[in-house]
Amino acid sequence: MVRIIGGCPGQNTAYLKDFNTNIISCSKCGNEVEFFSDEKKVKCPKCHNNVFKINPQIIEHTDDGIVFHDSGASCLDWCGMCLDKKDYQDILKNNERIEEKKEDIKKLINSVDKKDEEVIGFFIEAFQKSINNAKLIDQKIFEILQRKNPDLFIRARNYYLNFLDTK
Repeated sequence: MVRIIGGCPGQNTAYLKDFNTNIISCSKCGNEVEFFSDEKKVKCPKCHNNVFKINPQIIEHTDDGIVFHDSGASCLDWCGMCLDKKDYQDILKNNERIEEKKEDIKKLINSVDKKDEEVIGFFIEAFQKSINNAKLIDQKIFEILQRKNPDLFIRARNYYLNFLDTK
């Protein structure tokens, strides 16, 4: 790891340009968790679960499959000097988990009939909303879909169950 003399410039408020906060639902209890722009990991105040802020990614579906476009790396993606070792290790493990989920969503979408764009669109959106969830697709998203669009729910559920059987 690179040693920066005088500390990380990213932790000096004179260099911070974005004081916005983000709200993410806790994957364990659903409580809203607030992140500041420079935070990657926060404990849920209600259940004390670790909640990770994931940089949004643009997911594009082409004839060749799924392509991920990162929104840009933060200093935590290459340094981590401002964190204690355990927090930094947790972030690295979470990044590995996200990479595994990306491979799984690629496999799932590749199993869908290319003509069924509605199911593909659902899976892409559901994946983005489920990024902090332990499962590839959060069960709550399927429950909402079942109420709103029963036909799409049946098609998507069948693809998902077939995917899980082959995994």
